[in-house]
Amino acid sequence: MLRFKFALTLGLPAAVVLGSMAAYSQSSGPSSPLTIGGFSAEPNQPAGQFNVSAAASGHPKVLGIDPMFDFGNVYSGTTVKHTFRLKNAGTAPLTINGVRTSCGCTAAQPTKNQLLPGEESDIAASFDTRTDHGPATRTITVFTNDPVHQQLQLTMRGDVKVQVEATPSLVIFERVKRGTEQSQQVTLTDEMPDRTFKLGAITNANPYIKVASRAAPGAKPGALLTITLLKTAPAGPIADVIKLITSRLPVEIPVSGTVLGDIDLNPPQVSFGIVPHHASALRFLRLTNSGDHPVKVTGISSNNTSVIAAVEPVKAGREYKIAVHLAPNTPDGVLRGMLAIKTDDPHQQDVQVPFYGIIGSFKG
Repeated sequence: MLRFKFALTLGLPAAVVLGSMAAYSQSSGPSSPLTIGGFSAEPNQPAGQFNVSAAASGHPKVLGIDPMFDFGNVYSGTTVKHTFRLKNAGTAPLTINGVRTSCGCTAAQPTKNQLLPGEESDIAASFDTRTDHGPATRTITVFTNDPVHQQLQLTMRGDVKVQVEATPSLVIFERVKRGTEQSQQVTLTDEMPDRTFKLGAITNANPYIKVASRAAPGAKPGALLTITLLKTAPAGPIADVIKLITSRLPVEIPVSGTVLGDIDLNPPQVSFGIVPHHASALRFLRLTNSGDHPVKVTGISSNNTSVIAAVEPVKAGREYKIAVHLAPNTPDGVLRGMLAIKTDDPHQQDVQVPFYGIIGSFKG
């Protein structure tokens, strides 16, 4: 009845229309999908056609083709490059909303941000291995409208071999008595296969740290460094970085430690730990003088008004007790600061004592 009315509205004889529709119904079927505007209404449509009814009821599905790229072994300084492929394995259009990379990694924009079912897109990624040593991993996170996997992670991983190995990789002068000299050795070994290693300029900032070098023994090219803490170093913490120019990448060797004077503090810093809201706290330090002459504590100050300290002699000139008080109602949060102890020792007139704590509750 509906077909008949439709035919009449077009001004065609009903018999002609009905006959044509009967012929069409005989020729159509599972092997002859009905097409509308170039889109197939059947699930197994030819390539390039989009299923309208499936899109209405389907959803996009992001698929990473080989989402893990293992670049094997490379030398530091190598730029690792790889192109990842994404595919829309769903039944509705897929949208790539954005791409985020981990530290030290870069990624180009996808070649396509809108993918019909079956279509693919490429993302080119790279990272510089200059600062890596050993196992290295970089990730690229792809944000999509896939309701099941809104974030897809792509990964590049492998092992980065240094061009020049420093052994040990850092130098620590641990609790060196003031007025004494101490040395440590570091071996530089060239790990590159062409055996053309050359050591250039060596620089550092701390005037109490000196560095000497000579050729390293052994089959591999390299150098042997002698790092010396001079006896003229004042009491207190040591910090330095030795920078070496080589025919490979530059090499840096951190140096740290402590020079002990006649005055010693135990513990060397104050930890209040986690202090409840509105509460106070009290900690004690022991200052001792091991020198030949007595030492007087002439004053003590704090750079934080919530922390005050008082000094009490135990053995005049030799030992003092220092009470460090955290005031109640200190504002919540991380507490950090420094105590400055003044003495009449000509070599340690100002002794620094760090303090720290968490007031209220810990929030990571």
